[in-house]
Amino acid sequence: MSAHTFEYYEPVGYYQRGAIEDRVAKELQQHMYVSEPRPTADKADHTAQRVKRFTPGYASWPAGELTYFPVRARAEAIQLILNYSGQTYTLNSVPMAEWGAMKPTVPGGVLPAFTPDGGEMFTESIDIAKYCAKISGDKALLGGEEASKVYAVTTEGPIPAMDPLLNIKPKEECAAQGPALAKDVIKTLKTLEPLLTKDASGPYFGGKSPNIGDFAVFAAIDQLLKLEPKGLDQLGAPWKAQFDAVASLKAVKVYLECRPKAGTGKVGFPGSFIGSTDCDAPAAKDLKEYDEYTGPDTTPTWPYNMAVP
Repeated sequence: MSAHTFEYYEPVGYYQRGAIEDRVAKELQQHMYVSEPRPTADKADHTAQRVKRFTPGYASWPAGELTYFPVRARAEAIQLILNYSGQTYTLNSVPMAEWGAMKPTVPGGVLPAFTPDGGEMFTESIDIAKYCAKISGDKALLGGEEASKVYAVTTEGPIPAMDPLLNIKPKEECAAQGPALAKDVIKTLKTLEPLLTKDASGPYFGGKSPNIGDFAVFAAIDQLLKLEPKGLDQLGAPWKAQFDAVASLKAVKVYLECRPKAGTGKVGFPGSFIGSTDCDAPAAKDLKEYDEYTGPDTTPTWPYNMAVP
């Protein structure tokens, strides 16, 4: 066994050869080996390079392909849900320069979009989140009407307004407008507090187990803390408990460490706050390294081009 960092582990798929041992997935008993060949010359172009397959370790047929821009916005909660539920998926990161030509081919001309394995592309982040939760088989993750209501609140009003301010607009504009927007976001989130504290059996909106609303709120607060570092203090104890509980989930720790880092130019527009500022929290010490199996290549128990047995 040899150690490697998340930066090396991230592009699971096209650019990883050999078997990968996911220690976290193994501890969660959601472990599998994945082996795929390197891309052929005709596939190793800029388009292939931006497509990454994520295999959180759950031995299931790939869920599908998530298509979005290289920003942290509406697709964050979806990726958190996919990683938490251990579903293999492909992320297609579309540069803005290519969006104009691609837009007519996307339903409604909006992103994010999701293409189920063997199915047709569809859009709207809440519909994608609900679909991914439904196929996970985890009823608690899908939740009920209240979970959908919580998720919906994060897709309208001041909360999604944080996305362009952090990812697209110049960081100077973000600094000027951020404090006022943060106040509006906190006010909006507080309207959900009765639902957060309704079930005292646990810190989540779903009580003992997180649902899609928890991951949408976590993604929103993750953005809020970039604008207002003391945002959790202003929200209060129930919100801090919820955020910390989601952040402590091993699958969430892995995702946060694997996603492109802020300030590296890999996420966010040039000159934006996310694009040019090193604002990510330090890596979780207990998840700093993975173990890599260095023996002979292995193959999955069933080929990817066949139906699920």
